Amino acid sequence: MKSAGLSAALVLGLGLLAGSSGIAGSAAGGEEAAGSWVVVQSDGARVVFDSPPERKGARLVGRLLSGGALVSLPLARIDEAATRAANEPGAPKPTPSPTAPPAPRPFETPPLGNLVKLRTSGEEARAHIEGARKGTPAPPRPARDVPPVEVAEPTDLLGRGERYWRERADERREALEAAAADRQIAERTLAEAERAWLGLSEAETTTYVLYLLEARERAERARQRHLREQQRWEDLGEEARKAGAFPGWLR
Repeated sequence: MKSAGLSAALVLGLGLLAGSSGIAGSAAGGEEAAGSWVVVQSDGARVVFDSPPERKGARLVGRLLSGGALVSLPLARIDEAATRAANEPGAPKPTPSPTAPPAPRPFETPPLGNLVKLRTSGEEARAHIEGARKGTPAPPRPARDVPPVEVAEPTDLLGRGERYWRERADERREALEAAAADRQIAERTLAEAERAWLGLSEAETTTYVLYLLEARERAERARQRHLREQQRWEDLGEEARKAGAFPGWLR
């Protein structure tokens, strides 16, 4: 009941003061009837409206004198007597506070006006800007003595290196190539003996048969030798594989 009586009295006082302000304004010579309006809150804070605020329910709604923002105040927080005294005819009217310059946004140079004067030429200013962009180079680091890195020679599982396997591969390869060449010669000789012309006499026939048998035996020995060397070469490759040697060491 007390809050309702306070609200009714405050609204009535606002209406009377607004009416008196309008009459005074008209008598003054046709000036605008609505003026600024001060609302004093219970904590002493003063809110200045551009005109008498309107009551909407349990709140007063109006626009601020400075900036024109729409605000609302609860009636329970308003000091009725102080508000009436602040709006009496002849009371000093508040003036809107000067608008503060807008705060500069991030990475934006604030407006300095005439406080700064250019004292350098355009070339000097450009050089200064380029230097600020590039920054100061870092000082050179002192040279340090780094010991050379020693790379160990690769070996197989038994610690034998590339040289060991290359020597063995060269030995087997030479023996295999020699056996292949000997077999080729023996087989060519046998082919020539089998194509030879036979004489008519018995002595010539006996001589031919002995030559042919000797050529066949030589060709067989060469073939067997070549097969043995081939097997020894294959055995060397298998031995290297089991020992973990690189395949390129046998080439």
